[in-house]
Amino acid sequence: MVRMYRNLTFINGVLLLFVLMACKTIEPSLPELSIQNRDKIEPEVSRLNVDVEVNMNGMFAEAEKSTPLLFDGSSSSCEGVSYTYSFSREPISFSTSPSQLETKIQGGFSLDLSYCPLCITLWNGKESCTVPRIYASCGLNEKKRGYTMRYLTTLGLSKDYRLTAKTELEEFTIKDPCELTFLNYDVTERVEKEIEKELKTMQTKMDEDIESFEVKSTIEKAWKELQQSIPIAPYGFFQLNPLSFSTTDLRYEDQTAKFSLSLFFSPMITTEPAMKPYQPLTEMIPKTRMEGFSILTDVASSYDTLSSILSNEFKDEVISIKGKEILVRNLKVIGCQSDKLVLRLEFDGFRKGKVYMVCRPEMDIEKQVLTLKDIDFELKTKAFLLKSAEWLLGNRIRNEIAKKAKIDMSENLNSLLATLESKLNGPLAPGVNVFSDLDELRLNALVLGKTHLYIRTKLTGKVKIAIDSNE
Repeated sequence: MVRMYRNLTFINGVLLLFVLMACKTIEPSLPELSIQNRDKIEPEVSRLNVDVEVNMNGMFAEAEKSTPLLFDGSSSSCEGVSYTYSFSREPISFSTSPSQLETKIQGGFSLDLSYCPLCITLWNGKESCTVPRIYASCGLNEKKRGYTMRYLTTLGLSKDYRLTAKTELEEFTIKDPCELTFLNYDVTERVEKEIEKELKTMQTKMDEDIESFEVKSTIEKAWKELQQSIPIAPYGFFQLNPLSFSTTDLRYEDQTAKFSLSLFFSPMITTEPAMKPYQPLTEMIPKTRMEGFSILTDVASSYDTLSSILSNEFKDEVISIKGKEILVRNLKVIGCQSDKLVLRLEFDGFRKGKVYMVCRPEMDIEKQVLTLKDIDFELKTKAFLLKSAEWLLGNRIRNEIAKKAKIDMSENLNSLLATLESKLNGPLAPGVNVFSDLDELRLNALVLGKTHLYIRTKLTGKVKIAIDSNE
């Protein structure tokens, strides 16, 4: 009888233990988090080449509008030839060579001439012609005499972002000679030389007007904007981190001026807006033109972002153990232990609770697949499961997680690429449009940080900015 009582007591104790185990919540101790001392992904300088095209028709129209239709001048002396001239012009013709802008002006002119062979100085200091002055005209009360003038201008941008201009008078020709027939004296060459002096003075004024156009302040405003975080929902913020500019010399095709602008920068994508002090604009570095761009962009992704991806992969995953089921409710990255991620898996069902796991993330650069390798329970969780006889449940959870531990990142990358391309296409300002063609975005490297997962990506493509001066 006593023996039977003892057996019943043992059986009841075992049943009670199973009942208690079936009802209790599994919750091991929180693991200790640490990160081993290792180099982070150091920022690398990339070069973004932007081809800029400027439609100059609007500039030409403004030059035509601001250039006088008539201009006058004179040269006066007692002895010899004195004259007054008046020039009128036809519409200005603009054309280009590969490296220069050509301005050609044609029209007609008239001269009012006088001639004195000899002058003397009177007692009062005044000069007087010894014979009556002879008067004549050319192009007055008759068809004006034709002329052609042609300027060549070379434009550039100095290293301190100031517009430079070098204009030279290449040609000034009077088509029809102006001759004082009664003296058989051709004044054409003399008039050409005198007028050339004024035209060369005009070319200096043209350069001064061009160089007075303020461009540095505009560039500095753009430079300041480039240092702002650019939201790229839902991925976070794009930080350019600009370092310097460079530009090539202007080249021309028909009515379009072309040059290449290069931005040297260390781009980064973060889940929070970066707070960095303003970096002043540095001197421009001369560089040759480069076709398209291939840039390295660092992505600092908080573990919350990775947690969101993992939760989407594993949420409501059913794990069956001998006909009983538990459901995965959340899978979150809570930090690191050395070179491994620490995951917290929350579940309910016939068991409810949480466990902590560790894994080593590995990136397949060729396939763009993130794999969680060496999945195991964190030491405190492993000890808890063994002591509580929950090792069978633990192994089942680990095996199910391992089955889905490969995450194809290509879909997320293609979505991010499309978002970036949409941000880099369209009007930038009135008359300024950006055209981007992004080829590929790929993951290149992966490093664990204390609070972030650092990923280096490679982005390739082309960007063009078209400026219409008519606007």
